[in-house]
Amino acid sequence: LTVYLSAQAPHMMKNLYAKHFGLNEDNIRVVCKDVGGSFGIKVHTYPDEMAAAALSIMLKRPVKFNADRLESFVTDIHARDHRVKARMAVSKEGKFLAIDMDDLTGIGPYSVYPRTSGIEANQVINLTGGPYTIENYRANARVVFTNKNGMCQYRAVGHPIACAVGEGLVDAAARAMDMDPVELRRRNLIPDDAYPYTYATGLVYEQLSHHQCLDKLLEMMDYDGLRREQAEYRDKGIHRGIGFASMIEVTNPSPAFYGVGGAFISSQEGCTMRLDHTGGITCTVGVTEQGQGSDAVMAQVAATAVGVPMENIRIVSGDTDVVPYGGGTWASRAAGIGGEAALRAGKALRENLLEIAAIILQADAAALDIQDGAVVDADGGTERMPLSELGRIVYFRGDTLPKDVQPELVVTRHYVPKAFPFAFTNGVEAFYVEVDVDTGFVKLLKCWVVDDCGTIINPMLVDEQIRGGVVQGIGGALYEECLYDERGQYLNATMADYLTPMAMEMPDIEVGHVETPTKDSELGAKGVGEAGTTGAPAAIMNAINDAIQPFGKHVSDMPFTPERILKALGKV
Repeated sequence: LTVYLSAQAPHMMKNLYAKHFGLNEDNIRVVCKDVGGSFGIKVHTYPDEMAAAALSIMLKRPVKFNADRLESFVTDIHARDHRVKARMAVSKEGKFLAIDMDDLTGIGPYSVYPRTSGIEANQVINLTGGPYTIENYRANARVVFTNKNGMCQYRAVGHPIACAVGEGLVDAAARAMDMDPVELRRRNLIPDDAYPYTYATGLVYEQLSHHQCLDKLLEMMDYDGLRREQAEYRDKGIHRGIGFASMIEVTNPSPAFYGVGGAFISSQEGCTMRLDHTGGITCTVGVTEQGQGSDAVMAQVAATAVGVPMENIRIVSGDTDVVPYGGGTWASRAAGIGGEAALRAGKALRENLLEIAAIILQADAAALDIQDGAVVDADGGTERMPLSELGRIVYFRGDTLPKDVQPELVVTRHYVPKAFPFAFTNGVEAFYVEVDVDTGFVKLLKCWVVDDCGTIINPMLVDEQIRGGVVQGIGGALYEECLYDERGQYLNATMADYLTPMAMEMPDIEVGHVETPTKDSELGAKGVGEAGTTGAPAAIMNAINDAIQPFGKHVSDMPFTPERILKALGKV
């Protein structure tokens, strides 16, 4: 059975096809080519994917299934259907004492297979208030079936809800105490020298940098100047607001995430690297590409590790017949786990190449180096032999090498995180908005983000991952909503009726960084793909509430449509 699939985890799908059709897994091939966007939606198994394979097996003929837009709307998973009630206890000095919350999560008619829809609620009650020192914590989650579409993991699973609840409570406390929301955060954020730190819910943080991130953000946005500008506009009857959201993000999940439950969803990642006779490097990786640039990151890590130009690297991914066994791309794991496997494979191949080169050149391997695709003297950088010549000798003239030498030009290395269940990242976002109190419309004026994702491999890709995540967070905060009638009929299953952010509505998004590498890997990279999505809704909510504070009103029901804002203001 060969399946060409638009999915994120080809080896997971291979196992499921074998399991449900009674086939030998070795006789199944799943190919996931460059998937144009996924964001978690394509990490699940859908009935149409199984039905198409079943028809092919029954008919012994190729079967192709393409969902149209309407079919996609009503079968692909939805997300973030929560009803949350929460409260926070705060001392007179502004010290957070406790959080008490209940989360009612709707998941549709069944739990989506095989990753379970319950994880959304689990993430919410584990992550709420996560950036702060809170000793007393009570949370209850209830997961209920509904007559709606299936709901499951989508970009930043549970994070935006947890962040909105926690950060909304922080700003509510600041308003009640007439304290600057930045100052209240400073008093309660986990100190940067307090790690490793165990949060009240049991989550263990290796090393975070909340205070460094907040300091950098305030400098980037000129906070004091922005407050003065806000006051000037308010005197003119123009209502602008500033909102913050401190955040944490779960990345690099270890076997503690799925492995302990018996699911065949791999937490390890592999990379096979080969020197071709042309001097190029072929690199096969288990992580998959969905437009986020993971292939480019793998190529960059491999090129640096071996010592060749990036254009000499060829990445192969997404084909279970070719690539090492791995988990694919989800939960911000590609760079942190897949990148570490690529680094280890590249260093091992480099060592092998230098040993062979030393034999050919009759030199000490320690006196040689690989730079720009050639073996050179380690001291002066004088070229001794291009890798293409080394490949030619090994592949075609092995007779010229000593009899006891069997060169290895192919290596495979694997990596699985072990020191911590997750590599947590952190950051802070801020939005500057203007609310038209007569129409309820919100104009986004500027966004700032500072993120700490460990070692940054490709700054441009990291920045665009953050910006893209922010835009998705904006969608959830202001536009995107699945509407149903009382009978469970989906009402807006077209792109004409389902609103998404457009380029003309996007503010300038300024991105800054703090780098705190994880010590669980040599590369030190953590994930970054979900950070922007995590904090944006909370920061926008707090900015809107800051803008309408003179009216003594606030909003909390997302998306913050003009109708909901006007209702909060008592105008409709």
